Amino acid sequence: MYVRKSIELREEIYQALKKETGEEGVSEKINEILYNALFKEKKSLFGTMEKTDISDLRDHGDRI
Repeated sequence: MYVRKSIELREEIYQALKKETGEEGVSEKINEILYNALFKEKKSLFGTMEKTDISDLRDHGDRI
């Protein structure tokens, strides 16, 4: 279901959207951007650190 609502866009944002989608696709692009921003699954930071090589690891005995 769609709801008609008037919004105010900055001119440069409107021009960028119009350039990317054409005159008729602006509304769909705005809907897509808002949907992704509001309802997209939040990413977790788990697993974002690069894998490390265990050859450089030290244990407690190395510090004594």
